[in-house]
Amino acid sequence: MRIAGLPLLGLALLALGPLAACSAASPQPAGWEPIPGAKSGWTTGTGASTQIYLYAKRSFGGTLQDLASQETINVLLRYHGARLLRSEPFGPCPGAAGVATFTLEGARILERGFSVQNGQAVEVSYLRPAAAPPDAAAAAAMKGALCAAPL
Repeated sequence: MRIAGLPLLGLALLALGPLAACSAASPQPAGWEPIPGAKSGWTTGTGASTQIYLYAKRSFGGTLQDLASQETINVLLRYHGARLLRSEPFGPCPGAAGVATFTLEGARILERGFSVQNGQAVEVSYLRPAAAPPDAAAAAAMKGALCAAPL
């Protein structure tokens, strides 16, 4: 299966490739298709309308604030021309998670959600065209990943 816009998909997968290798399965956005070769990545749409959702989990000994700083720096270093629009508490579970929103070249929006749960960083990347409103299925999957009750 060939996905139109492969260069952007490749960038997104490269950015989270090491993280995806360490992640556990998560619920995919309802109705989205798995990305071939990605353990925890899904896509919807074609061509300029392609949207990508990636999930990762890794060991992390810091606080939510530490993770927020790390996420912002990582995105700005990985994506040439990325600009931080805002970084704020994640609405469905403020205080437990955050989301940083970036503009990327090619009129794309990257929402990087993150939380710290039981000594692990949970990270979600949602890449979509800037002209597209957020997908409800991606928002629900992000809420499920970031707002999980501690075990």
